This record gives sequence, C-alpha cells and structure tokens, in this order.
Amino acid sequence: MAYIVRFASSSEDLDALYALRRQVFEVEQNIPRPLDRDPYDFNADHVVAYDDGRLVGTGRIVRLDARTAQVGRMAVAADQRERGVGAMVLDALERMAAMRGLRELVVHSQLPAEQFYRNRGFARDGETFLDQGVPHVAMRKLLVREAAGAVP
Repeated sequence: MAYIVRFASSSEDLDALYALRRQVFEVEQNIPRPLDRDPYDFNADHVVAYDDGRLVGTGRIVRLDARTAQVGRMAVAADQRERGVGAMVLDALERMAAMRGLRELVVHSQLPAEQFYRNRGFARDGETFLDQGVPHVAMRKLLVREAAGAVP
C-alpha cells in the first residue's frame, strides 16, 4: 500500500478524521460520544493517513506545557490494522512535536495498545486506570534532539 501520511490541513481532513474516530471509538468500542470531538481538537495538531483517497488513520497531539504533549485519539480503520498505519501516524506526530520544540510525549494507552507504544519507545508510567470505563495506562517517551549542537 502507498499510504499518504500528512498533517491535517483542511476542514475535509477534520470531517474525515472525526468520522473515523466515531467509527472506531463509538461504533466498534462502544465508548460514549465525547471521544468523537472535544475542546482540545481546536488546538491540537492532527495527522491523517490516506489510502487511495480514503482516510484510514489519524491521531493528534495536544500541548500540555512548554516541553510536553499528549498523544491521543489514535484510530485506524479496522481493515487497515496491522499494516503499519498507526506507526506511520505516530511517527508523524513525533516529528510534529519535535518541530514544536517539545521534548516529551505522553499517552494514555488502552491496554491492548500498550505493546504498540512500548515497541516505539514509550515506557509505562503508573498503574492501570479507567477512562470512559476502558482500562488505560499512562506512558511516556523522551524525544531525541537531532539538531547539531542541541542540548538535551
């Protein structure tokens, strides 16, 4: 597959990513509607992944403070899972965070996705907790500073 992964840049991108999130969270996982959209969406940096014009993956980062952002609303279409779409979206979110000068990412991972994040350098930070009735775990990742002469 030749996926196109990029930062969301239009109202059409936003409409498509909201629809995908609704399908994944509300329909498939039976999570209440507020995960479709929330106030953080307006200030978040969103990434979209398309396959032949169809949105198949999305995620966002929300700045928490001067050095940290939270990864969230990661969603991949059911027929596209296990094909690397989520990893491509997460890579793009990490690049966006680095471009914004951020040094750390956090994520509240659903338990089945914990290994996905661990495989990409995130480490568990605390005990399991419930969010919208779904078990989650907090995870963190320090971003590597690649610029010449950058001080960690």
